[in-house]
Amino acid sequence: MAVLKGYLAKVYGIDTSSGFSLSFTDEATTETDKIYQINDATKRIWDPNEGIILSDGTLDESWMDRGVDWFTGRVKLNETGLTVTVSGNYFPTLIEIGEAYNWSLDISTDVVDVSAFGDEWKKKTALQKTWTGSFEQFAIDKYWFDITKMAKIFVVKLYAEPTRGYQGFCAIPTLSTGATLTDVIKETINLEGHWMITEFEEA
Repeated sequence: MAVLKGYLAKVYGIDTSSGFSLSFTDEATTETDKIYQINDATKRIWDPNEGIILSDGTLDESWMDRGVDWFTGRVKLNETGLTVTVSGNYFPTLIEIGEAYNWSLDISTDVVDVSAFGDEWKKKTALQKTWTGSFEQFAIDKYWFDITKMAKIFVVKLYAEPTRGYQGFCAIPTLSTGATLTDVIKETINLEGHWMITEFEEA
């Protein structure tokens, strides 16, 4: 197994210059075993700030995020054989965060003690998972992240290799900038996970 090289790492996010996300209406889908995916491949990263409207059928809420896979533009329904269109909002093509030089990802699970009186050894049970992350960049004369959008949920991709890495929806709780007399200005952007973080591999 190859050792991963740190200089291959990249960070991708959304470009807010043309708005936060774009709307789509009555887009056709194709079904595979009750899972319906939007046909337009350019509209498959959906904005979780906005709901998904179905022309027909009911969501199978036991699948993914209550029946919706926001990363790949899919819904799972309780019915098969339907002609379904979807409406909602999608993120346009992601862009590389300029001058980023470091990123980190931390995944954790809430663990609680469920020991009973008389137990010699403690017993634990795992509850919800969460993730946080951050990336650092050299400050340039253009913000990639509009401060007014900091309360919104958006998508970020953390590349460990040219075609492989981690992707997740997150919010930006803090953005800090600092400088010293003998250094350039640097920014640290902290990420708070919303829903899951997943591995991806592009073709």
